[in-house]
Amino acid sequence: MVRTCVLRLLVGLTTVAALVTPVDSQTLVDLQHQARGIDFSGAAYTKPVRVGGALPSTCMAGEGYLLNSAPGGSNLYFCLAPNAWVLQGSSSGSGSSGAGSLNSLATTVSGPVLTIGSGCSNSTPCNVRVGSTVYAITSAATANLQGGTGTAYVYMTSTGTLTVGHNLTLACTSVCSAVSGVTGFPTDSFPIAIWAASSGTWGAGTDVRAPYGRDLVTASSGLIGTLAQGILTISADPSLVSLRVAVPASSSATCTSGTWASDGNYYYLCIAANTWKRAALSTF
Repeated sequence: MVRTCVLRLLVGLTTVAALVTPVDSQTLVDLQHQARGIDFSGAAYTKPVRVGGALPSTCMAGEGYLLNSAPGGSNLYFCLAPNAWVLQGSSSGSGSSGAGSLNSLATTVSGPVLTIGSGCSNSTPCNVRVGSTVYAITSAATANLQGGTGTAYVYMTSTGTLTVGHNLTLACTSVCSAVSGVTGFPTDSFPIAIWAASSGTWGAGTDVRAPYGRDLVTASSGLIGTLAQGILTISADPSLVSLRVAVPASSSATCTSGTWASDGNYYYLCIAANTWKRAALSTF
């Protein structure tokens, strides 16, 4: 009888021990494979991306990062390719056909990454006019600094390529082109910014854009400039440069003093209004 009671007591204690979970134990759940239809709407808080004051030098495609050292609206990055962070900026324009503001084309630096046009998008493109052609920047571009000491020049070429000219070691990983051996803005480019680097680290940058601008053109000796309705026409000064015209039909053909002509046999010169003279050409 006593033995039976002892056995029953041991079985009961074993059952209770099996049902009790230690206080300090943890259950690890693999959400990717063990969960379905995850709903975090009732959670006290969620943290979907990493947070820090500087972008990591490496990343895997699909990662997100909140750069808390940057202002709001310009601090959320996603890794679109290995080691290529791209700023996800909000556009500052309005409407589906608006244009991004001048500030949308600004350049910013975070760690080794130079970002150009964080506010440019399809709905609010950052437009740059070169001559009579307008080029649209519809997404942010990034240039990763890999080393060197020197200067980077950010500009739009006359053919519409967003370019980072430099004498450093860097690579563009988005919609821009990195060109080495550049020590200044090309004469036919649209300048955007200048950034200095020392020993592989970005230094100070200078925004060289302007909301308004114009080219100043002056006519030198032998040229005449005429401006009408915003169009500048440059031509030769007939008082200094003789103009070639068609061979006159007669010595009294219409002409302006100083113009000339040649047909292989004669050289014709207009010596006064509607007055031509000619000289025979010969070998020597």
